[in-house]
Amino acid sequence: MSEATYDVPGQRIGKQLGMILKHAIHKSIVEGSGEVYKAKVNAGDTIVFRQVVPFGATASAPNVFSTTAAAHLIQEGVTPSVDSITILDTSATVAKYGALYGYTERQKSLGEDDIPAWMEEQLGERLGLVRELVYIGALQGNTNRFYAGGTTRLTVDDTLSLNLMDRITRNLEGNHADYITEVMKATVIYGSQSLSMAFINYTHTDARADIEKIAGYKAVSDYGSEVKAHKREIGGVGNHRFVLSPDIPKIIDAGASVAGTGLKSTGASLVDVYQMFTVAKYGWGHVAFRGLDAIDYNHIPVDKVDKSDPTGERGYCSGTFYDVGLVTNHGWMAVTEFGVSTLT
Repeated sequence: MSEATYDVPGQRIGKQLGMILKHAIHKSIVEGSGEVYKAKVNAGDTIVFRQVVPFGATASAPNVFSTTAAAHLIQEGVTPSVDSITILDTSATVAKYGALYGYTERQKSLGEDDIPAWMEEQLGERLGLVRELVYIGALQGNTNRFYAGGTTRLTVDDTLSLNLMDRITRNLEGNHADYITEVMKATVIYGSQSLSMAFINYTHTDARADIEKIAGYKAVSDYGSEVKAHKREIGGVGNHRFVLSPDIPKIIDAGASVAGTGLKSTGASLVDVYQMFTVAKYGWGHVAFRGLDAIDYNHIPVDKVDKSDPTGERGYCSGTFYDVGLVTNHGWMAVTEFGVSTLT
């Protein structure tokens, strides 16, 4: 008896829903080392910070001061000279940032994916990056600069070295900078965690190989029970710790001639210049409203009918926040520009 055969009807769709693939997610790194200045609502957009300049210093150089004990001797029966204190004000104006996504009623009713949920997730990741860029922009404005080669960006022809890190240490310590001993926890609740005394350095992930070659480098795996400054910390050299992110700026083809340097160059002519931000205690801060994650999210669903959308065709997901970053003491942090080695 012959085997029966059957016709198979054609598939109506012929497609399966695959898994939702992972995507790149920004990791905020710099905000943990900045002081958080809580701002009041309904009190204006400009915040004025005030500090007293130490005796013997000036407003233009508040970290360098000198005096003598002899200048403070008091003669019997004689009123000493009357001095005045010098005040230094630093102003910061908060700005509003945000993003908006939109979808249609058709997407909600006929689509198989939860588009609004994805939009809300994207808003959190996207605005987290925007906030990080606000803070990085503030750090870039620091006037205490170092260069791996020469004295300007145009002369950068070297990478990070122990000598360069020692120069930064000498400069910060000479400016009476304090080590960072605690960092903000990555939670929506204000709080901190203890850290051994260190200066924290933020730079690009491309610099990893050169940092690991610096004499005396110690990987985080050798820290033992010591707390890391950030989960993206890779290690330290002396009193410096390094935290890396691919979102830290680099300036393509901006340094010296790349010939003979062994450094990375996108255009094969000039050195690509990278930036590193070295932060001491109280060197910089940012203004926050209500909390570290003070981003206001709103979802207007498609079924919210009004005169601008009488048939409920459109839905929106948005997120906004107010913030500003500022360097509060230019001598208590540093910006270093350098190149990275070509890896072949």
